[in-house]
Amino acid sequence: MVTLTIDGKQITVPRTATIYEAAMQAGVEIPVLCYAKKLLPYGACRVCLVEVEQMKGRLIPSCTTPVTEGMIVRSSSAEINKVRKTVLEFLLVNHVLDCPVCDKAGECDLQDLAYDFDCCSNRFEGVKFDLPKDEVNPLIERNMNRCVLCGKCVRVCDEIVGYGSYSFINRGFETKIATAFDRGLNCEFCGQCVSMCPVGAILPRPFKFKARPWQLKEVDSVCGYCGNGCTVTFGVLKNKVETIRFNDKNGVNDGNLCVRGRFGYSFINSKDRLTQPLLRKNGQLVPATWDEALAAVATGLQQAQAAKGVGILAGARLTNEEFFLLKNLAKTLGTENIDHSGGECYKGVTEGLLATLGVTASTGTYPQVEDAEAILCIRSDFYETHPVFGMVVNQAVKRREANLFVISDKKGKFAKLPGAKTLLTKPGTEVNVLNAMAFVLLDENIAVTEGVEGIAELKAALAAYTPEAVEAQTGVDAELIRVSARRMVAAKCAAILLAYGVPYASQSREIAVAAANLALLTGIAGREGSGLYLCGEKANSQGAIDLGILPGSGALGSSAMLAGQVDALYVIAEDPLSVYPNRGALEAALKKIPFLVVQDIFLSPTAELAHVVLPATSYAEKDGTFTNAERRIQRVRPGVPSPGEAQADGAIFAQLDARLGGKIAYTGIEAIFAAIEPYREIDFSSIGAQGTVWGGENLSLSRRKVQAVQGQSPVDGLVLVTGSALYHNGTLSTHASGPNAVEHEAYLEFGREDAAALQVKEGEIVTLKGNGAEIKIKVKVGQRLPKGVLFAPYHFASAGLNRIWHGAAVTPVQVSK
Repeated sequence: MVTLTIDGKQITVPRTATIYEAAMQAGVEIPVLCYAKKLLPYGACRVCLVEVEQMKGRLIPSCTTPVTEGMIVRSSSAEINKVRKTVLEFLLVNHVLDCPVCDKAGECDLQDLAYDFDCCSNRFEGVKFDLPKDEVNPLIERNMNRCVLCGKCVRVCDEIVGYGSYSFINRGFETKIATAFDRGLNCEFCGQCVSMCPVGAILPRPFKFKARPWQLKEVDSVCGYCGNGCTVTFGVLKNKVETIRFNDKNGVNDGNLCVRGRFGYSFINSKDRLTQPLLRKNGQLVPATWDEALAAVATGLQQAQAAKGVGILAGARLTNEEFFLLKNLAKTLGTENIDHSGGECYKGVTEGLLATLGVTASTGTYPQVEDAEAILCIRSDFYETHPVFGMVVNQAVKRREANLFVISDKKGKFAKLPGAKTLLTKPGTEVNVLNAMAFVLLDENIAVTEGVEGIAELKAALAAYTPEAVEAQTGVDAELIRVSARRMVAAKCAAILLAYGVPYASQSREIAVAAANLALLTGIAGREGSGLYLCGEKANSQGAIDLGILPGSGALGSSAMLAGQVDALYVIAEDPLSVYPNRGALEAALKKIPFLVVQDIFLSPTAELAHVVLPATSYAEKDGTFTNAERRIQRVRPGVPSPGEAQADGAIFAQLDARLGGKIAYTGIEAIFAAIEPYREIDFSSIGAQGTVWGGENLSLSRRKVQAVQGQSPVDGLVLVTGSALYHNGTLSTHASGPNAVEHEAYLEFGREDAAALQVKEGEIVTLKGNGAEIKIKVKVGQRLPKGVLFAPYHFASAGLNRIWHGAAVTPVQVSK
């Protein structure tokens, strides 16, 4: 620690702090334009100049100067203010003065500073910039006439996002921020540059001319897409979410958002939202009152329970409190046939981790990954499923020089990071590679085995998984397998990352067990600063597991329920027909179910088959909590009222429970949360801006037992793999104009080698055949896929991909024009 004095205030701060950071801690305001707490110090704008007594009155930038013991700082004086005003005048020489039509007006840092320093005229003259605006893309507008060259957009894109869209070009007065070859912006459209820009040079196009910042009501909540649990701040005007506001003060994401979180909000305001209950009469879904609809549902469920039984299938976008009420409803009905999110995809957590570590959740927290020395990412799709967590990995590699290893069947964004190594394996053989790494640890006697059960049995089972044998099977270099294993065990702090979701259901348990084996043998599991992370696809995937939205012993899971083994099926916030595997069989089974109830915010293809449709609310209209992939419980708050007659899922469950004879009623979210058994030790009122992590920063393990799991033989020939695309999450994002503006339809991705061999070109329509079905789909050609591997995202219902994909990790296919 270091003690210094700022404007007469003595303060003690960490030795790594800058003068500016020390001033913030002391409550002393210093003006800045180029500083951002999540970016490395830069010192471009010179507005933050201060005087240090020990430097004989020389003015220095406070944002880049580290503190020293006994330093005496003056942050404001006549001379300092004169210099700051001069800097501002220089910035305003060429800056266009179009504040009345600039969307940044009212929250523009340059505008505020010009007012503070009375810059109502300028001693310097110059020609105003007249550069063309970049309006090529649908989400981000760039007007470099307003740029002050702070470099924040360049730095955030490089340091945090790891994309590198921007750079400084030219020199002197001609300097400007531009993309490669000064073309229109074409990137992953996360909008980080929008949030960092202190002026109106980079703006969100969907919000253009919608409102002034002072007109907006800001409501902090949690993103409703993936399991990362990012804080989002709704900008609300007239009961409509008009934008997502930048907020780096709350939550675990430091203000970082992906394209879905920042631009995927428009579905909330969609005119296609369900606004009233629908009841099937004479073969048609017609509007009904809530009383009619709930009466029909209660009667149908009671009759079914008396026959073959009732099944309940929920999506993982419900709050914890809604899951609790749903579980109560299931108890009232007397059924344990309850499941969520496709059933099989979460078995890596509920079965794999439970069998090896005795837990059903990730063992560490996100901030620990940023300080990791070594990271193993299983599947390159991890950045697509959890982009903001991927940004944490970017920082670990770029700032801490962490060793990054990626086991994947395709090259991804992580492969471009400095020093990253991709263990490019044949599709479906990830377990083989993980087993080979475990073999190396045991064979070279470098594994952590103290207190770990099953070592002898595992060692015997891994005899066939020598690096050389696995190289022959998977194509991954044997020496790279050895290096990866050695680096992971040698690291003091390390992380293993694995995403799960509907398209990754195949081998979910086996991959998780193999990853947990590695976590135990490297000492990662349960060690402070290290962790094994299994990250769910949906916003409350972890909450669904915590609340036990799982089939009871001997009860039916989603596969059995969707196969028609029940007389009534209640589907909530899920669209199986669009994205679950084997659509043909699924559609036939759903049509035969005597009584189908669907509760959703849109009339999905599954809802179109229902006997009763109940309109529910989106995450922007909910009150309660989500639990993210690092076990962090966070508050979900309503930003806008629900449309029409739509009701919160929890309110619907409570009404049904009462109609079916339920005896327990809860008053308010806090009372429901207090009744949730896994969270009984947590006080609802204590869940602050950063949330509350149950189980602590490092989750204690109740078991340390390695288990043998069998790898798979590779599939020869042309094969299809499916998964998530960066711009979408499930089917929800396909209703949002932001993500759809970038990627609005399904595609079949080819590597350049396969595209040339099959004579297909970008944008062409081809016929894809497999599993006795065929679809028409557009071609996309890229560089990340190895020969013989095709990829298609699973989000788009209209493409019918799940007619070909039946749930296997690898699907043999044929392509024709």
